Amino acid sequence: MARPRTYDEPRVTTAFRLTPEMRDELRRTANDEGVSVNQLVVRTLSEYLIRASGSRRRSRQRRAS
Repeated sequence: MARPRTYDEPRVTTAFRLTPEMRDELRRTANDEGVSVNQLVVRTLSEYLIRASGSRRRSRQRRAS
């Protein structure tokens, strides 16, 4: 039986190549936080992209000034 969906928008599956140590650390961190590895990766990547887009926006504004 499939797990219930926890999201409304469509999702895609993407593979990443990680070192075994990084995979183990992801598993430990997700377990410590009580979330799945997928949830941890999606949340962390989303937070990074928000910060990165803000940095790019500020950089473009400085160049335009």
